[in-house]
Amino acid sequence: MRAHWEGLHAALVGSVTTLLAANQFQDLRRCELVLAPFDSAAALIAHLTCPEGDLDRKDEIYAALVRVVQARAPCPRLAHALLWCGLWPGLDRVYRRRLRYFARDSHELTEAISVAFTALVGRIDLASVHRIAATLVRSTDRDVMYERQRVFIELAADTTGPRAVAAWLTPAGGVPGGIHPTGLSFAGELAALRARLAPVIGADADLVLAVLVLDADQHEAAALLGLSHDAARKRFQRALRRLRAHLQIASTPL
Repeated sequence: MRAHWEGLHAALVGSVTTLLAANQFQDLRRCELVLAPFDSAAALIAHLTCPEGDLDRKDEIYAALVRVVQARAPCPRLAHALLWCGLWPGLDRVYRRRLRYFARDSHELTEAISVAFTALVGRIDLASVHRIAATLVRSTDRDVMYERQRVFIELAADTTGPRAVAAWLTPAGGVPGGIHPTGLSFAGELAALRARLAPVIGADADLVLAVLVLDADQHEAAALLGLSHDAARKRFQRALRRLRAHLQIASTPL
């Protein structure tokens, strides 16, 4: 399941250890003085991935690499690969934490992390960030999940949408929300869940699904549904009360 992700790591490490990369790294050292103490890309990566070390100094290195990428010279591809390799332990934790949501197609998670991370490196404002490494890792995690939730909300807004929800939305172990497998695809299970929720909580079904099934917090769910956070919080609490009341009535013996 991790083969594609680990293959990406191997390709990145390979790309920074070629003869061309070695020559380009010397160019980077001359342009960014914070890199001067490291005689090779391998030495730099070893320093960045070591749990010990001065975090401020490491952030200076990350800032230098981001500047190179954003300026597109010199050697932006090497700088980008070095960012990947240096932050790999944190990005790997993101991969492992989110893999259960992409259990049926882990390739999708690799692609989602790659797209999110690359976009963040290109747009991060170094002047407004205190911890560059932590921000890049946390924001990659956030953007991967935000995009996943956004796609769900767009599909769920269409009455035929749930039947088209891709399998990469599935948490590990099959279907969401404690539903027992019925032989349906996840899309079918999701449609069935929405169909059962809608008569009880109406339009708040998508809000409840976004929070309880898709792991959005209420701020994210509110933004995705075009609601204020206060409105989403009140609607979510009201929907839960109605669900509890419904379940209590359903479980009461005649």
